[in-house]
Amino acid sequence: KYRHYKERSPKINVLELEKDHIKFELKGTDLTTANTLRRVMIAEVPTLAIEFVEIFSNTTVLHDEFLSHRLGLIPLDSTDAKRMNFPQDCYCQTGCSKCQVVYELDVKNTSDENRDVTTRDLQCAGNNSTWPVHTDENDAIVLVTLGKRQELKFRAIATKNIGKEHAKWIPVAVATFQIDPIVKINEGVMDNLTAEQQKSFAKSCPSKVFKYVEDRGVTVTDNRKCVYCRECLYWSEDRTDVNEVEDLEDLVSIEQSTDTFIFTVESTGVLPPEEIVKQSLDILRGKLREIESAIQGVEQKHSG
Repeated sequence: KYRHYKERSPKINVLELEKDHIKFELKGTDLTTANTLRRVMIAEVPTLAIEFVEIFSNTTVLHDEFLSHRLGLIPLDSTDAKRMNFPQDCYCQTGCSKCQVVYELDVKNTSDENRDVTTRDLQCAGNNSTWPVHTDENDAIVLVTLGKRQELKFRAIATKNIGKEHAKWIPVAVATFQIDPIVKINEGVMDNLTAEQQKSFAKSCPSKVFKYVEDRGVTVTDNRKCVYCRECLYWSEDRTDVNEVEDLEDLVSIEQSTDTFIFTVESTGVLPPEEIVKQSLDILRGKLREIESAIQGVEQKHSG
């Protein structure tokens, strides 16, 4: 058997990890695999979101459909989503604690002042204790403002699903990657420039990729600051004092790495960012195992 592909050993190196975002380096793979991982993080990591709303009383300024839409976009802590069933896969007929989370709200404004109804007014019914995401004790999402003698009473059901079904189940606010830039300076051409010209060249980069150092000339401070704006390549076009420098077009080169990618993933708060990455990798492995199993089945069928 002959391989028609280059065998790879992908590796991940975490560059930055905070409560709400992660930045990591993916090495040893190609562009299609990197983009596949990005799409899985957006569309296939399961989370919880409110899907059904039964409104008993609503005398607020928002009509029922508008209010239901707002409820669906509330970020819910989805740590337990992995252990829950998708509604279509659950053995129950009418819904249970293994496939849904029930919330209730009953608020009436009896004062003369306006009253905000927030996510902290939601009450979790049943055994589940999955709450909306709050960053601190004073943080809450305003659902609607009640005027004098206005009231709101409803029952809402949250279910497990994925972003491919609806955007409210997407666990990330940002999931992007940059192809790792490779910036190289042609030292032979750079040495033909005067000190003032080198300083001007270093300043041409808005991302501060280059730095002028006395007795050393222009150096590359950090390749990954490059945003491919190409200002350094256009630098000589606007200057008349460098026309006599030979091979000036080869002064600097910017290339894209073929196997290294820098990911930035920002969570909506429903899952820790590192958990989103881990689950995405598990989902991707599962898909590859399904493909491998299908191929083996076809081979056995033809060999039999």
